Amino acid sequence: MSNIQVTHTSWFTRLKNALTGIVVGIILIIATSILLFWNESRAVKTYDSLAEGKAAVVAASPDAIDPSLEGKLIHLQGTITPNSDPEDTATGVWAEGAISLTRSVEMYQWVEQEESKTEKKLGGGEETVTTYTYAKEWRSTPQDSSGFFNREGHENPPFPVESAQFTVGDAALGAYTIAGDVLAPMGTSQVIEFSDDDATAIGEALGLGAPTTQIAGALYAGNNPNSPELGDVKVIYARVDLTEASFVAKQAGTGLEEYATSNGYTVFLSSAGLVSADKMFADAQDANVLLTWILRILGLIFMFAGFAASLKILSVIGDVIPFVGTIISFGTGLFSFIATLCLGSVVIALGWFAARPLLSIGILLAAGLIVAGITYLKKKQAAAVA
Repeated sequence: MSNIQVTHTSWFTRLKNALTGIVVGIILIIATSILLFWNESRAVKTYDSLAEGKAAVVAASPDAIDPSLEGKLIHLQGTITPNSDPEDTATGVWAEGAISLTRSVEMYQWVEQEESKTEKKLGGGEETVTTYTYAKEWRSTPQDSSGFFNREGHENPPFPVESAQFTVGDAALGAYTIAGDVLAPMGTSQVIEFSDDDATAIGEALGLGAPTTQIAGALYAGNNPNSPELGDVKVIYARVDLTEASFVAKQAGTGLEEYATSNGYTVFLSSAGLVSADKMFADAQDANVLLTWILRILGLIFMFAGFAASLKILSVIGDVIPFVGTIISFGTGLFSFIATLCLGSVVIALGWFAARPLLSIGILLAAGLIVAGITYLKKKQAAAVA
């Protein structure tokens, strides 16, 4: 079953919103220009920092702390041994020898889906038809039914217990001590299975309020897992294990810290398994390139949105006659696209120039010489033909 809401927006209201959009658009253009400029500088400095780190890193043995390596960038790898066991104290569930223990909770609840369709009207106004549909789904976050468009018959019960992660304080890598929250993201997860008696006890400890059984690795609180009812809950416990790990970081006593390079950037690399320093630096450089392109694309997308918002008022004025507004909207969209490419390219080039002026000047000079050479050859060829 669905519910429909129809709203009308007058031309004057749209005009007022478009005027606000000009301010928002200008702010977006400025902000994304700053982002794109900073991103190029960040990318170059990160590259330089990693290159400096690669040249400075030295191998360290995990068997004993070498005082001569204090404060230096070291490459360390070996077996991970947790110094304690992670435990969910609310239920007593623990994982011997694990780095971390996760508790994932889902509840069967009402979910609202919203779909809107807007149509322009003669005179510049708009009519928006919004359709709200409701379905019961498993979700790991509470769905606040008090904010639903149609709350009647779609009330969700309170979420019984939150998901959580329990991580060891630290672990040993030979003679070194590594913080548990540094290790946990590198581990592999495996679901923990329980007996029926344990499932019942855990359900009672969590206050799930329904018979709890184990179904395919999940603790199910409800009457029938094949036909879930509103408020039924699934809880999954998983252990996170890490057998071996590798690090490139500064030796600080018996632990590891970020290593500051000459440009103020820091190096702290980690990887599951026994990985060479060269491979870790290569992976870090690849991650730097990927992040650079992600930020470039996001910056250009939001810059386009800024230009579009700034020019929105033109299509709103044209919408007094709907098809005229549509034509203007296409034109402003095309202009926004071209303006984004032009301004974005200039900002990115300036970012590179600011980060590496000598290299940028060299590239520009080389490009100028190539163009001049081609132009000279064409003129010489034309003169010979004449």
